[in-house]
This record gives sequence, C-alpha cells and structure tokens, in this order.
Amino acid sequence: MTTTGAPMPAALRATLRTVRHPAQATPCPHCRASAGRSCTTVSGRRTLPAVHHGRIVAHARRVAACGRCDAQPGHPCHDDGATRHDTVHAERHLAAEEVTA
Repeated sequence: MTTTGAPMPAALRATLRTVRHPAQATPCPHCRASAGRSCTTVSGRRTLPAVHHGRIVAHARRVAACGRCDAQPGHPCHDDGATRHDTVHAERHLAAEEVTA
C-alpha cells in the first residue's frame, strides 16, 4: 500500500483530534463501555456523542476526594451517614475537573 503526499505533521494532527471527556478514562457503569471507549446505547448499537451521567459520577469518585464529606478516592460520598450511590457532591465534581485538567 502506498500513500500520496507528505505525512501529516504531529502539531496539525493534535489539533484535529476530537476532544474527549475526561470521564472516558473510567469504565461506564450504565452502558458498560470500557475505559477509553465512547458511551453507547445500552444495546451497544449506537455510539453516543455525550458521556453518561453515571460515568461522570464514577470518574469523580475514582480520581478525587470530596471536600464536603471527606470521602477518599474510590469511596462514595455520604450525607450524615447516608451513602450517595448515584451522585457526588459538587465540590468533588470540581476537584475531579482540576485533577484531569
């Protein structure tokens, strides 16, 4: 196989890449997309342009500690002993954005 023309410079190639959400580094608990893959419909037939909310929460839980309830990375947030299974505190979302930025 032969190619025509010059290879694309690395600087130009970097600007053409799609912007990926930092949460894609975490497996999606909703659609079961593996780390690095885009979220799909539950059937897996169609790739979605956005990341599932559950994946964003799982990413924040995995990489950041919570400033409000002092939950460490890997542990869920809690409110007075009640565990937050599907959400994290806003402070933890912000901390996760700073870690991945």
